[in-house]
Amino acid sequence: MVNVINEAVTQNLTQKRACSIFGIAPRKFRRWANPKQIRPRTAWNKTLEHERDAIEAAAWTPELIGKPVSHIFVHGHESGRFFASLSTVYRTLKVKNMVEPRKHWHRTTPYVSAHSLLDEGFSLLCYDGTQFRTDSGIIVWAIPVMILPQRYLLHIGHSINGISSGDLTQSVKEAYVILPEHLTIKLVAHSDRGSAMKASSTKQTIKELLGAPVHFGRPHTPDDQAWIEAFIKTLKYHRDAPRSFKLVDDILQWLNRVPDIYNNDPHSSLSYVTPLQALSGQKEVILNQRKQNLAAARELRYTTWKASRSSLLPAASEVVMQPA
Repeated sequence: MVNVINEAVTQNLTQKRACSIFGIAPRKFRRWANPKQIRPRTAWNKTLEHERDAIEAAAWTPELIGKPVSHIFVHGHESGRFFASLSTVYRTLKVKNMVEPRKHWHRTTPYVSAHSLLDEGFSLLCYDGTQFRTDSGIIVWAIPVMILPQRYLLHIGHSINGISSGDLTQSVKEAYVILPEHLTIKLVAHSDRGSAMKASSTKQTIKELLGAPVHFGRPHTPDDQAWIEAFIKTLKYHRDAPRSFKLVDDILQWLNRVPDIYNNDPHSSLSYVTPLQALSGQKEVILNQRKQNLAAARELRYTTWKASRSSLLPAASEVVMQPA
């Protein structure tokens, strides 16, 4: 680029104009054309060789072998053999490959995901809380409870200005009464790690109710309870949901309407069968019927296509044999 600009200047083009064609400032061009000689620089506070040797020697001291780098740092200041920061001691030893790689301790007991429980035939009773706010600023908490894998919404409880352990357990109890008996055989409660969910009274009440401990998702991992999180979005942004609520009673009326609407809407995760149909055991029957309908429709289309294709073929010409 420098050579091209210099050549353009010899052809009576100004340096400023030539630089503008390339989109650079003339000052940058002059710096490129006449680069300054780079002089090697040495930091004024660079550790001296005898200091680095003292740090290495301290690391080989019998009482410091296998100890953290911080112990070597403290030893240098206490003994007066060297005075360097902790980061300097670390870098000096790392250059000599004398720093042991940090060990990452992993969970000894593997986490059992909710997906694994569903694959093993368990039913999950999921619950969570979300806020609704009136135009005047009053907060109403909704507490939805649903059963998986049918995604059937059993009940939506509510409380004002907060969720207590009693509000949560009351909603779970009311939902459990509606639950069909065959789903209570292998039933596990599942929730996130909210304060009301982790309360000892909540865990004890639900354990006594279901006969099984509560299963929690991992901290800061909403995907572990993606089902209830997806429902909360539907609860707030459903096509029939009011855009605002003037009174608390308006929120409660909407919460009472939601179960009937949600349970009778085809759900994508259920292959577009409604949660009510999935709960009643009709899912497989409906899906098999749909497969038969599609197969019959394909057969009809093929028959129609074959008939139309044969009608378009020219008729065979009649051959008349003449006597010799």
